[in-house]
Amino acid sequence: MTGLLGLTLEDALAALRARGIEPAVEYTENPRRPAEGTARVVRISADGLRLTCARFPDQIKPEDDR
Repeated sequence: MTGLLGLTLEDALAALRARGIEPAVEYTENPRRPAEGTARVVRISADGLRLTCARFPDQIKPEDDR
């Protein structure tokens, strides 16, 4: 199941559903920054029934905007 790490949430869900698994999805985020960008899998339970996702920016912001 570790092959799903880093995949977009949609891609990971499609792979699991193809195996007949419908996982619960949890989100984690940095409390100091609003969530933005693409949801990616950062953790998966051993049985594949629970995914944890975090949002990652789609583009790197210029230094002045950080």
